[in-house]
Amino acid sequence: ALADAMGDEPDRLEVVIEVDCGARRSGAPPEAAGDLALAARKRGLVPVGVFTYPGHGGADQDARRRAAQDQEATLTAAVRGLEAVGVTAEVVSAGSTPTLEFSTSGVITEIRPGEYVFGDLNNARLGSCTEDQIALFVAGTVVSDWVPGQVILDVGNKALSKEGSPEIGYGGIAGTTAVLSKVNEYHGFLPLPDGEFRPGVGSVVPVVPNHVCPVVLGFEELIVTDSTGTSLERWPVDARGFLN
Repeated sequence: ALADAMGDEPDRLEVVIEVDCGARRSGAPPEAAGDLALAARKRGLVPVGVFTYPGHGGADQDARRRAAQDQEATLTAAVRGLEAVGVTAEVVSAGSTPTLEFSTSGVITEIRPGEYVFGDLNNARLGSCTEDQIALFVAGTVVSDWVPGQVILDVGNKALSKEGSPEIGYGGIAGTTAVLSKVNEYHGFLPLPDGEFRPGVGSVVPVVPNHVCPVVLGFEELIVTDSTGTSLERWPVDARGFLN
């Protein structure tokens, strides 16, 4: 399909072969990489390397390390497959944020960690970042305090997504142990730990997402602040819908 789309100039398009290293999301077995590269070249495309996504490294630190090892073995096998058919792998592309710390193989030419730019609670739980390294928050305003021991924020799953569970919550409040116990489309339910903090109606609190990717895609712009909360810049989110 790619060659057909290029018409008479398929050689203008460089391609990389996706191989699966254990996430079972997409990608061919690494032993098929050479045949796929050869097939692409026969159609006039220019194969230049391989890439993979170690998405199975999101359970704990041991899983992160094992996924990085799987990634290295898979990419190494795929590169050898390309070499066997006379294709040099100029691009050997790895991911992700949870496996970044362990992706030290010399075969890798680039790494594609996305969440590391901001960090989130999922990565903090995995040890991929610390909570004080998280750099993106959703400003939630307290809109109700009628229920004792709980306040309602004006951020729900439209802003934070539905990622989370009753056990870990659906987002946390920076600098506290409080987590959202439930989210509707536009509201977040925030139980208040005894004696920790008591935000009143109208108070704005920094909500830390479990998973930062869908949060970025839900907004038109990011407001960049300094440590005092003073707004410095506004960054438009140009690539909405294209974040992997």
